[in-house]
Amino acid sequence: MKRPDTVAASFLAIFFTVGIFGHAFAKTLPLMLLLTPFVLFVAGGFVFWWEARHQGRAFLIWAAVTYVVTFALEVIGARTGLVFGAYSYGSTLGVKVLNVPLVIGFNWTIVVLGCVSFTTSVIRQRLAAVVVAAALAVLFDMFLEPVAIRLDYWAWAGGDIPLQNYIAWFVISLAASLAYSLIPLERKTWLPAVYALIQAVFFIALRLTAAM
Repeated sequence: MKRPDTVAASFLAIFFTVGIFGHAFAKTLPLMLLLTPFVLFVAGGFVFWWEARHQGRAFLIWAAVTYVVTFALEVIGARTGLVFGAYSYGSTLGVKVLNVPLVIGFNWTIVVLGCVSFTTSVIRQRLAAVVVAAALAVLFDMFLEPVAIRLDYWAWAGGDIPLQNYIAWFVISLAASLAYSLIPLERKTWLPAVYALIQAVFFIALRLTAAM
């Protein structure tokens, strides 16, 4: 990474490390839960700005479409169970529209951006890059799910995470990644990929602390 990317990534790593410790203690956990949607918007917004400042209109359109489509699918999914399976959102992720937190579509966009910006940088064959990106997004969700359920991000009917959820994650991430791969990018930063990794480590750490 270039030095500015390294400094930004270090800031985000410290930020989320503080979050790990904050979630680990009963006295600070309520504050961490209250701050969750703000942290996702601020940290994700910083990463998005870092990438967007070097890109053109096509990138912004991709991000807007990805947000709208993923949010709409979440609305349909939460109401019908047809997309991801039967689930409902808790209160932790903040303000909701149509029973879906506003931050959800944004985090979808940031996670996919992190995965596909990495794979398209290291894998030259487009189809292989988008397939690997979708697989990485599914892996991210596998790290996220147990923690999200415990912290009341959302809850699955019956308590079990359906296979349908992971299939939907793969298909949606594949479509968004393919669209991203068609954008004529001016230059790339590693920060979105590093941020996705930082989030994954964050959820792994929270899962491990809960098991201790």
